[in-house]
Amino acid sequence: MLSLLDLESGIWVTLRSGEQVLVRRFRRTDGEALYRFFQQGLSPESQRLYSSQPLDRSLVNIVVSETDAPDVMRLVALKGDQVVGYAYWREQLFKARMPLLSIAVADSHQGLGLGRLLMELLIETARQKGMEGMELHVFKHNLRAINLYLKLGFEIVGETDYGRQWIMALRFKPEEQ
Repeated sequence: MLSLLDLESGIWVTLRSGEQVLVRRFRRTDGEALYRFFQQGLSPESQRLYSSQPLDRSLVNIVVSETDAPDVMRLVALKGDQVVGYAYWREQLFKARMPLLSIAVADSHQGLGLGRLLMELLIETARQKGMEGMELHVFKHNLRAINLYLKLGFEIVGETDYGRQWIMALRFKPEEQ
């Protein structure tokens, strides 16, 4: 079983392409690389699918300010000093034990298994921290992501964003918490 300590220093993973990337917890010093990822690593369509808010320096400053927050787990996948994947969960105000998960993979690294790996790592860290499960929001037309989430055990439990997005949840069995 992977420990949270392993994610501090990072783990090397091999993608379907044979390329190796380092996956580790987000650090304060990753802010500029995350900004470049948002601006250059994601196409306009990938940006829209990831977030309805601007992926600008203000958002990156918030992410950096929350680096050590106990209710947030943020991961980056790095190729050298370039972020090629970013994923996190954060506890929700009214569902503290069901954190909200979000993930973005650089267009250049989609379809290589990185998204699934980041999801699996976040699921494992949530279990280790005693969460009851996880939730995410996904645009209804993002079939590729929906299929991945279904394979990982998520179920559609509702909708949000004026009916444009599904709410999907993964509930852990009591022995998994």
